[in-house]
This record gives sequence, C-alpha cells and structure tokens, in this order.
Amino acid sequence: MNSSYLIKYNIAARLAGLAIGFAFALLYAQHQIMTGDQWQMLHKGYLGAYQDTWLAFGNAASAVGNVPGSLSAWIVGGPLLFWDSPWSPMLVLIGLRILSYLMFDAVIKAVFSQQVRLLFMVAYWLNPWLLYDSQLYNPAYLCFFTALHFWSAFKLRDKPSFTFSFLHVLAIGGAMQLHYSWPVLAVISCCLLYRRMSHPNWWGVITAGLVILASLIPYFQAYTASDELSRESDRYIG
Repeated sequence: MNSSYLIKYNIAARLAGLAIGFAFALLYAQHQIMTGDQWQMLHKGYLGAYQDTWLAFGNAASAVGNVPGSLSAWIVGGPLLFWDSPWSPMLVLIGLRILSYLMFDAVIKAVFSQQVRLLFMVAYWLNPWLLYDSQLYNPAYLCFFTALHFWSAFKLRDKPSFTFSFLHVLAIGGAMQLHYSWPVLAVISCCLLYRRMSHPNWWGVITAGLVILASLIPYFQAYTASDELSRESDRYIG
C-alpha cells in the first residue's frame, strides 16, 4: 500500500469523521435536556440581545458563587444579535468545538503519524461524552479554551511569540469566565515555564493580562455592590 493512497485514505476518513461528529452534535443539541444551567445561559444571552443588559457575571456555581466576567452573556447573546434563534449560540458552540479539534489535531499532526491522527479523532471528536455535552452549558465551552491553551503552548516551545503568548494567557482568562477549574491551565503554564519548555513573549503575556483585567472591571464593580455573587464554601476553586 503506497503512501499516496494512505494519505488520501486518511484525509477521506478524517472528513467523514468530522461530518459524522457534526451530525451527532446537532442531534444531541436538538434533544438536550434543559436544566438550570442552560436556562442561566439563555437568560443572560437574551437579556443582552433584547435589553442591551450584559450581566457582568456568569453561571452560579454549585458552591462558590457566580463565575466572573460577562463572557457567558456574550457567547450566547452575541450570536442572537445576528440570528434570533436558540440555534445561533448552539451553532457557535459546535463551531468552537470543531476549532478545538482542529487545534489539537494540528499538534498531533506535527508529532505523530497519520494513523495516530485518526485514532485521536475517534477518541476526541467522536467521543460520546464530548458529543453528549453539545449543549448550552458553560463547561461545554472549556474544550475550546483548553485546545487554545495547548496549541499556543506548543507554538511557544522553541521561541517567543507575542501572538501565541497573548492567546495562551487569553485562553486561561476565557476559561476563568466559564468555570472554576481554570487554575488547572494556569498551573500547567507555570510548570512548562519552570521546566523551560515554554518561551513566552512577556509583552504578549502582559497585554493579555491587561485585557483580562479590563474585561473584569464590571464584575469587580458588581461584586462590591452585591453579596449574592459570592458564597462561603468548604470546597476549593479548581
């Protein structure tokens, strides 16, 4: 079996896998069970799109209060400004998950064989858990920011880059505005830096940090004005 045939076979298999995964994602999205988490996302999105009120905080976590920032409102309400249908933020979510696969695949391609790329597609993109999670639920967006973090870290392994350093830190900030597990990404970045496996451009890091802080100013204002955004808990963030 010659190499050109293998390349054509792998391309066809990956395209078919992407199509199958996309079809299943639509199927799961159509039949998602609406619970409190989904209604929270839709409420913030429609409040922004219909009344131009973009809440400065995200979903209420189970124990430690609302996640900071207005990203949850914008990722739902932003698409509604272009198409007034719940399918608009749902399609954006599926699109972000496709991008997450492509970013992971770009790293797999640079390191492993074509066969491993196929195995990864099955293990990740066709994973029943990932497909089942095709719903308007804040942790469903984490795969995009995780992939962005991983891909940008891979780009920084040899030399500094303002763009990839900016995206790397922005990935941590984006995850922070969706779920309290974001410190995992920050710890990974610190470990890579400590082991000298990452070479960030510090201007990119600082710029991304300032952008994240600026996006959280409304949240800090709301936090000081309301005690409901935080709750005492014996659980730990992350």
